[in-house]
Amino acid sequence: LRMVGESAMPPQIGLMSASGDTHNEEDLLDKIPGAMLVKHFNEFYEAYIFREFDKATDCADKFFSLHNLTKFSGSPMYHRIFYFGLVSFWIGRETNSNRWIARGAESKVSIEKLAVLASTWNFQNKTLLLQAEEQFCARNFEAAEKLYDDAILSSKKHKFVNEEALANELAGHFYLDTGRKDKSVPYFSQAEEKYREWGAVAKALILAKYLGNC
Repeated sequence: LRMVGESAMPPQIGLMSASGDTHNEEDLLDKIPGAMLVKHFNEFYEAYIFREFDKATDCADKFFSLHNLTKFSGSPMYHRIFYFGLVSFWIGRETNSNRWIARGAESKVSIEKLAVLASTWNFQNKTLLLQAEEQFCARNFEAAEKLYDDAILSSKKHKFVNEEALANELAGHFYLDTGRKDKSVPYFSQAEEKYREWGAVAKALILAKYLGNC
C-alpha cells in the first residue's frame, strides 16, 4: 500500500481463539514462526524499497533469525530469497560486514540455481542484479557496471517492470556511491518512469523529487 501512496499499517484487528480469548495480531504472530517470517519479510522489503537502512537492517536480522525454523528454499519462496540477498549486500556494504555479504552471496547462489533448474525467464534478471550487487561489494566496478546494465535489459526483455525499475535505481545508487553523480541521473530517471508505470506512485515521487534537486 505504501508504494502507491497509502498507509501501510491497517488498523489492528482483535482475533478470538478457540477458548474464547481475544488476542491481537502481534500475540498470534509471536506464536507462529512462519507468520513472523512473512511479517519481517514485508517489513524489511518495504524498508529496503524506501531506503530506510536502520529499519531494513533490524527487520532483515529478525527475518534471518527465523528462517531456519521455516521453509526458506524452493521456487515459491524465491522473492524472499531474492530480496534478502539484495538487502544483505546493502547492509554488508554499508557496515563493511563480511557476514552480511556472505548472506547475500548465499541468496545469489540459490537464485542462480533456480535460473538453471527452474526458469531462465523468471530468474535471469534477478541473478544478474544480485551478481551486480556482489561485484559492487567487492569493488569490482567495471564488472558491476556491465551486470547492472544486463539486469536492466533482462528485466525489460522478460517484462518485469518492477524489477526493471529496481535495477535502474540500484545502478543509480552504484554510480552515486562511487562518485559519479552525473552518470547516476539517467538511471534514476528511468527508475522513476518504470516505478510510475508499475503503479508505485509514492516511490516514483521520491525519485522525482530527488531528480528535481540534481
